[in-house]
Amino acid sequence: MSSGVELGKFSDAALRRWLRGGVMRDFRDPQFPEIRLRAAAGRERASVFLVVNENGKTVWEKLGTWPSMCIKTLCADLPVMLAKRNVGGMVMGQFDSVGSLLEWYQEHIANNTTYSKSWRSNVKSMIKCHLLPRLADVRLANVSFISIDVSLVKPMLVEGFSPKYIREAVNKLKAVFAAASKLRLINANPLAGYRVTYSIKVGDVVDTRLFESDLATLFTRLGAVVMPVQMLFVLMMMFGTRINETRLARWEHFAGDYWVIPASNAKNNQEHRVPMTESAKALIEHYKRWQLKHVGKRAYLFPGNIGAISIRSAHDWHTQIRFKHFTSHDLRRLFRTIVADLGVDTMIGERLLNHALPVLLRKYVKSTLDKGMSQALDQYHQYLIYRGFSSVAPEILPRSSVEVGSGQTLTASGWL
Repeated sequence: MSSGVELGKFSDAALRRWLRGGVMRDFRDPQFPEIRLRAAAGRERASVFLVVNENGKTVWEKLGTWPSMCIKTLCADLPVMLAKRNVGGMVMGQFDSVGSLLEWYQEHIANNTTYSKSWRSNVKSMIKCHLLPRLADVRLANVSFISIDVSLVKPMLVEGFSPKYIREAVNKLKAVFAAASKLRLINANPLAGYRVTYSIKVGDVVDTRLFESDLATLFTRLGAVVMPVQMLFVLMMMFGTRINETRLARWEHFAGDYWVIPASNAKNNQEHRVPMTESAKALIEHYKRWQLKHVGKRAYLFPGNIGAISIRSAHDWHTQIRFKHFTSHDLRRLFRTIVADLGVDTMIGERLLNHALPVLLRKYVKSTLDKGMSQALDQYHQYLIYRGFSSVAPEILPRSSVEVGSGQTLTASGWL
């Protein structure tokens, strides 16, 4: 490898294999990009470096020598080490205002891929739009329950924000203080134990669940919206996919008998291959013809001005089909509930949702899982047809007539 860097997991066994291999000079774990090991002469040990960017320059700082240094302990201590460097060498208790603390937290999570991109974006927006404008100049020494009530909660209430949204803002602020306290960047957490309900009354949580009895109303709402909106949520309902990975779907992802969701689009960063039933293939083909005629050739199923539609637009589309206070994620929960009620094996149900399974289990039962997923989706889609799904997509109504009262179910061969 021309880079001279071997990639792998930081484990004693992996490091010993790397040194014995005698090829690559450096070793790096993608999960901890700031740590670099460099083999010493003789390749019996390695120098451990912290590699960071400071003031536009790459800085290498030697921390010790492996195997004398415990890599696992170093990795565990890395967040504290980086946090202290990110605040410019500030020692405990030297933040002077809430604003400086909020700015530190934004840097703290900016490149932390263990948090989803959408979550980090949401936190950044909340800090920029609500927390910094109201709290930037508040001295840390003056932070208390009453100061948050006066400076944040009551002003947001006067400006018309809902109690639920205000609670979200307060929870984000509490997360900032909790992180700084755990990393020992502040002496104490002044918001520990604070609840927004000390300041305002937050209504009871509304039951947002979707039930099988809601299917008829849901089909009616889906049938009344424009085609792209309809297709986004029809795909989510048919395959139990998340709204983010669905909006990012490209035509090239639909290859033959599978819809391939790339790892980069999946929440768990694992590629997901979803079997396509005959009904799903017919629906996708119909939508492709519609898009070519009315929109033109596009790379994405749901194109925006640049690339796919934004996550914000996708959530706005959701309001067009909502007839009760359910979220787009409730479509995924409904999918899982129905699949379970149909008697589908729990392991297959989890794989349909792209929930992680142990690596060995995925490897040795792959063929069984693939076959089971395909059969489960066929059964589930037939159930949707029986409950009236064809009213949403009349273009794929089965041409063959099947007596529902006979107890038979529609088969895939009845489509098209």
